[in-house]
Amino acid sequence: MDLRPIQEQDLPNVTRLYLTAYRSSWAEPAARRYLEKFYRFEPESCFVAVEPDGSLSAALFAYSYEKEAGHVLFIQELFVHPERRNSGYGKRLVARVRESLKGPSRVSIKPLVKADTGVLNFYNSLGFERDKAVNFSFEED
Repeated sequence: MDLRPIQEQDLPNVTRLYLTAYRSSWAEPAARRYLEKFYRFEPESCFVAVEPDGSLSAALFAYSYEKEAGHVLFIQELFVHPERRNSGYGKRLVARVRESLKGPSRVSIKPLVKADTGVLNFYNSLGFERDKAVNFSFEED
């Protein structure tokens, strides 16, 4: 497996991987627009895991900014093909995006996730601690 930055020509396959990983019935064009938004925002923080046969097995979309307290990295999406889960792909992608950051050594990673136990356990296994999480939502009638 090779980890490398996502390239423009990867987006169709990354979109299909996203839909497979989440077992989503979301329409492919809409899912691609969603992923492209984050790719275009900061492509240097988006990575993909590529198998020797060229197939994609995992991807990470992130973005960052500098704050007074240090560099903040938001992981928008991290997904792994169901057949490749629990094989270290996610951990390697998080390590890769951390290595790519320039600037101060203090990095706060804030995954944008729901309070799913498996996801929280994953980030805890990487040494991260859960911060206060507050979610607000609004539905119009």
